[in-house]
Amino acid sequence: MWQSVDHEIDVFMREAERRGACLESYPGRLHRALERRVESGELVSPLPRLYARAEAWRTLGQTERTLFMMRALGELHPDWVFCGTSAAVAHGLSVSNRLHEPLQVVTSSGARRYHGGRIAAAHARNEVSVTVSGVSATTLERTVFDCMRRHSFPEGLAIADSALRKGGLSGDALVAYVSSMGPRYRGFKQAKMTASFADPRPENGMESIARATMYQLGYQMPDLQVPVHDPLSPRRVLRVDFMWVLPDGTVIIGELDGGEKVWNPEMNGRSPLMALRRERRRESRITIDRPKIIRFSPEEVGDLYEFNRLLETFGVPRDHEPLVTIPDGPTHDLVPVEAYGLA
Repeated sequence: MWQSVDHEIDVFMREAERRGACLESYPGRLHRALERRVESGELVSPLPRLYARAEAWRTLGQTERTLFMMRALGELHPDWVFCGTSAAVAHGLSVSNRLHEPLQVVTSSGARRYHGGRIAAAHARNEVSVTVSGVSATTLERTVFDCMRRHSFPEGLAIADSALRKGGLSGDALVAYVSSMGPRYRGFKQAKMTASFADPRPENGMESIARATMYQLGYQMPDLQVPVHDPLSPRRVLRVDFMWVLPDGTVIIGELDGGEKVWNPEMNGRSPLMALRRERRRESRITIDRPKIIRFSPEEVGDLYEFNRLLETFGVPRDHEPLVTIPDGPTHDLVPVEAYGLA
């Protein structure tokens, strides 16, 4: 009997992994057998009634884990439509790791919270949905609107920028959609402001968060992904993350040190050492004409005192009053890079 159950579990688990989902279960002998495997450490259960092989789960990033859970939950609850940041994950947008939970859904059965608040369900009738990444989710426009109005300006901008970069949505279309929704929605003013800044040029969500933080600190918005000709190879074009050109002609370049292009051995097929050498060589070419170059990390962006001091020291121009309170000294509360996890 147990051999038969074990065989069933193996078959069902392989099928779930094939479609990129956790294995879902219902009360019964199969469920009891799955729970025994969790106790032995062979399986993990990220949510009640959802299972995955522990070895496979460890290899998944945050986005993949979220999608594995969402696809299984969609099988258990066919009436659920994922919304907010959960829908943003399904659409492939840049969602900070810390915003992956609670999973967000709309349902016709009423608002409630499940599993200790790890799933938040809101009530809605006849919510327009699309199928994306194997789940039912709100449309791209509605998803971005909800994220911009509910979350901070930096994290909302990361989602909006990625919608323009990856989702084929234009900035004008996003602004028009937000305007059509009107002020009856809580957070409408913030969504409208965020949409006006959305830009497809940032290469990743962390660049969007850095740009939004610059604005919050009162600094002039930089030009983005600016092409710079290599003085030693005029036909070769290098791109810099941020650039300011001052009235006196001074050029200030901002470069975000994400670490990915240096420390990921699979990045562009190069070893970490090769990637590091390439970065140093690239920077030496950029500095031949002697612009000021500011290098900063995601952790520094997350500390308003440190980031403000860095921009101020290098002479980045301000063009409005800060929108946030700048601490008087180091907060020693740097936001860990893993909290962002943006692509």
